Amino acid sequence: MAFRYRVKTKRPAINGKEIKYYAVPIRNEKVHIDYLAEELSQRCSLTKGDIFSTLVGLVDLMENHLHNGDSVYLDNLGIFTLSATSDGFESLEECTPSKVRAQKICFRADNKLKNNLQFVQFERDKREGE
Repeated sequence: MAFRYRVKTKRPAINGKEIKYYAVPIRNEKVHIDYLAEELSQRCSLTKGDIFSTLVGLVDLMENHLHNGDSVYLDNLGIFTLSATSDGFESLEECTPSKVRAQKICFRADNKLKNNLQFVQFERDKREGE
């Protein structure tokens, strides 16, 4: 199975005259944790329930560790970190914990996972232009 894309046009903001064509990914469905548990149970000796419980537990543990400022590294997958920010303040004392906020959860793929990108096969959407 290939990664499908459409071609969209875009005009550069600078001169606005020349049209360029860009590949835009077509997203399929979201794969939920329940489906992953089912698929994984078919590949090993564990039951779907065992795998589901493990995955749910993993998510809970990751959340706890991220909230404590840890980074979570999953071998061959990547590293998860929590980024935080605040507004700028005139003095050190003004930057209190109540004014800091979690911004997003960041993911950086492991090199093994990134190296596999070279093997992705692409397919242009057949319905394009309809």
